[in-house]
Amino acid sequence: MKTIFLVNPTAGRRDPRQTVLPPFLEYWETRGEPFEVAVTQSPGHAETLVRELADRGEELRVFAVGGDGTFREAASGAAGRDTVSLGIIPCGSGDDFVRSFGGRERFLSPAHQFDAQPRRLDLILTEFGCAADMCAIGLDAAVAYHMVQFKRLPLVNGSMAYNLALVKCFFSKLGFEMEVTIDGEERVSGNFVFALAGNGQYYGGGYRGAPRAVPDDGLLDFVLIRTPGRAKILRMLSTYKRGGHLDSETFAPYLIYRRGRKMEISSGKEAIATCDGECVKTKQISFTVSPGAFLFLQPAL
Repeated sequence: MKTIFLVNPTAGRRDPRQTVLPPFLEYWETRGEPFEVAVTQSPGHAETLVRELADRGEELRVFAVGGDGTFREAASGAAGRDTVSLGIIPCGSGDDFVRSFGGRERFLSPAHQFDAQPRRLDLILTEFGCAADMCAIGLDAAVAYHMVQFKRLPLVNGSMAYNLALVKCFFSKLGFEMEVTIDGEERVSGNFVFALAGNGQYYGGGYRGAPRAVPDDGLLDFVLIRTPGRAKILRMLSTYKRGGHLDSETFAPYLIYRRGRKMEISSGKEAIATCDGECVKTKQISFTVSPGAFLFLQPAL
């Protein structure tokens, strides 16, 4: 089966063709396996390329060589295309998607990736595209929006950029009035710091926002946090980052946690929403699970 290495040349600090990709090409050559290297030219191009590859009609393994955004685009292109199995060679600024599968080590190993086996994973569908990992609206999305600016600074990695953006947003207006409907039945409203839908567990360079999320169970994890005072937010942050908020007494008065298939959100004012780092401004958005939407190449143990 032919392998396609789909490279985002702008991912990370240096072109992946000069960093993470060469060991993979060497390994594939020693194994005598056919491969091609395709390079994205612009945002959204990864999705187009994967769809074009799927239209060949032959079974292919495609590795997205980039970050979470590149993988999100590629997964959108692979959705519903059973001839394409999609993997990731992580080299972005955050690489949060792979954290739900034990971290980057095996994903950066040519031997483990060569023996990767496909498994079906879910996707999150929104009015603005899909996500493989996490969607959110409110403070966290605003942080993602500003994080892009900080990532352009020298020596600032994904986690540092997230923390800098968090500080910036912390001193802006906190809280959004939202009306939320879960699975068309349960309705909640109030002032929330954010609301998120998790297919994976991590986002923002290592924040474990949905610690119980399972990416192939046909459900999403919904986490909503009502707005506390600024001082309390600072005390809650470390607990949230490590994923302890679902069992925390400190979070209990502010936390709403559910598992379901769809969450619909409306806000009286525009808020920033994010889907795997892709940000939009909107007053309404929904997050819906698409069960078993694509074939994911999970590295061998």
